Amino acid sequence: MNRTCLMTTLVLGLLCGDFLAAENWPGWRGPRGDGTSIEKGVPTEWDGASGKNIRWKVPIPGKGHASPIIWKDRVFVVSCLPDEKSRVLIALDRTSGKQVWQQTVLKANLETKHSLNSRASGTPVTDGKLVFVTFFQPDDRTVPAPNVGGERLITPGQMVVAAYDFEGNRTWRVTPGGFISAHGYCSSPVVFEDLLIVNGDHDGESYVVALDRKTGETVWKVAREHKIRSYVTPLIRKINGRPQMVMSGSQSIVSLDPRSGARNWKIDGPTEQFVASMVYDGELFFMSAGFPTYHV
Repeated sequence: MNRTCLMTTLVLGLLCGDFLAAENWPGWRGPRGDGTSIEKGVPTEWDGASGKNIRWKVPIPGKGHASPIIWKDRVFVVSCLPDEKSRVLIALDRTSGKQVWQQTVLKANLETKHSLNSRASGTPVTDGKLVFVTFFQPDDRTVPAPNVGGERLITPGQMVVAAYDFEGNRTWRVTPGGFISAHGYCSSPVVFEDLLIVNGDHDGESYVVALDRKTGETVWKVAREHKIRSYVTPLIRKINGRPQMVMSGSQSIVSLDPRSGARNWKIDGPTEQFVASMVYDGELFFMSAGFPTYHV
């Protein structure tokens, strides 16, 4: 079995020598979804050659662009093993980097994608009990790519979402909707109350979907108006006494009720496609985009 290491995970620095006292990093951009950390005294520089401020360094089989996530003594990361056509979830011991287990989430033909994308780009998320992952399962066919400048054939398919416990046992797996994009797939799920929310913006019948975290059953699913690919992770904040899920994409910026998917408000534009997640400073939301025009 060829398991050439194409991706390496680094865990840098300890706080007071105690991993378990450190803040969990449960999903994309951390516990608040904005990349912030409350940790103090973390290393601000490191060096791979000398090992300065590096506790451990381990190879990860395959290739993927997803961020690792951390909960107590576990690190979770996803990857694609192209020779085996497998998309996997890997658990590591936080103190040593030793692999605890590896599970195959999906085994399917390799989908077409943009050269800068990967087949394991969606960052997992955990609620401390289950780890939720999402991949793309291509159909065994090719179709002309929609919404591109030049003709090309690409693989349409389905979004796959699965949940695993911390021992590596799968508790559910579902396919909540289709997906097609010449750029390939990436969606980082978000945990909210009893729901797992996944952005399904793509160049077909796109949607945002909320699943029951315990069962994977669809609780709500709302269509996206313009049916255009974007890769934004929703940001949820409590504003004026109610939770609002704000995200760019589909030629707009919208606020949805994360409990029901109902729209609070919508601003059209300023462009077609979005990738970067939004941020909020307590008064204003900030976005950057995109294609075919660029805005901040």
